[in-house]
Amino acid sequence: MIVFDSPGGSVGSAIQLGRMIRAAGLDTLQVRQMQCVSACSLAFLGGVRRVAEPGSLGVHRSSFAPDSGMSTDEAVARVQAGTAQIMSYMNEMGADPKLMELALSYDRSDMRYLSASEMADLRVTNVPVTQPEVDTSQVPARPNPPPPALDASAKQQLEGAAVAFIKGLIEHHGDNAELALAQVRTSYAPTVDYYGKWTDLNSIIEDKRSYFQRWPERGYDVRDNSIMVTCANDQCMVSGTYDWIVRSLPRHKQAKGVANFSYTIAISPNPKIIAETSKVQR
Repeated sequence: MIVFDSPGGSVGSAIQLGRMIRAAGLDTLQVRQMQCVSACSLAFLGGVRRVAEPGSLGVHRSSFAPDSGMSTDEAVARVQAGTAQIMSYMNEMGADPKLMELALSYDRSDMRYLSASEMADLRVTNVPVTQPEVDTSQVPARPNPPPPALDASAKQQLEGAAVAFIKGLIEHHGDNAELALAQVRTSYAPTVDYYGKWTDLNSIIEDKRSYFQRWPERGYDVRDNSIMVTCANDQCMVSGTYDWIVRSLPRHKQAKGVANFSYTIAISPNPKIIAETSKVQR
């Protein structure tokens, strides 16, 4: 479990930290006696299970340093790109991107602390708090020492294996339905964080079977240059973008577009997917 005490900082670093937390399969907890505001709230979203006391998380609008040297047009372009990046990350982590809309309504000199109902509605938290106070007796007084880091060669091999595993899974979704479902059956854990909800494997198979029946002809092509992978504690998170096209001749329907994806894998002799989400861009 990760507990934060941070006034924020770099948005890019917070997103990277959140992805590392998700890849490691860790949970996040926030309590009022500590603070997690601004960019820290993005890192908090990385938790597989997220619990926070009311008023312990604060959000506001991102900003640039006064001496950044950017023109107005450059600043506007950067803000637009940064906003899109944050909203994509929120969706990837299972949070409601409307959180960004709320944050944008508060200037960088102000701070909006979230209530319990807001955090639940915006999926900032995803575990209901049944006790009036969060039990903080297990919060460590100091961080636990990190596990030994992989050497560069082992890390590269692990990341390569994770990417190949996910790329093969996505692109094999274009196979005939029974082959594609057989791969799902052997590639997923018994319970998966499936689009932000804990779901058993049988339900996942039925969901995908329904989709395959609706679209009998399917094609998927992962963009190699879009792939990002982070590995820690025998888990890897692989995210990126793929092009897709589906067709149903009986229904005289066809669709195509681009989608973002994110998978978390438990690495072992028999790797298993423990989290999946995706969002169609267009």
